Amino acid sequence: MVRQRKVLTFIAKRTAAGGVVTAKDIADEFWLSTDSACGHLRRLWRERLVEEILPRPQGFRHRPEPGEPMLSLRFVLTRRGTARLRWYERHDGDDGFSLENVFPLLK
Repeated sequence: MVRQRKVLTFIAKRTAAGGVVTAKDIADEFWLSTDSACGHLRRLWRERLVEEILPRPQGFRHRPEPGEPMLSLRFVLTRRGTARLRWYERHDGDDGFSLENVFPLLK
């Protein structure tokens, strides 16, 4: 089972490297179907842990427009997503990942 922390960690690493993440990237990384990967991104987006890189229409900043395909959207980690990863570090213990190693300016 793919947990939110692992997906956020993957997105954090990509964001720190100056990249973006798509549903296909998540599907490939975690061996998921594209539907499952879209579901992960949709939940993270709704919780404002990631954001789409392009400007969004009013009322659709944190969700897709009706009929809009998730596969074409590109996401980066938000400050709130970084805060969630810090929470995981404090409460779930060390999994070998540290935000300070990914984002050195956060020290």
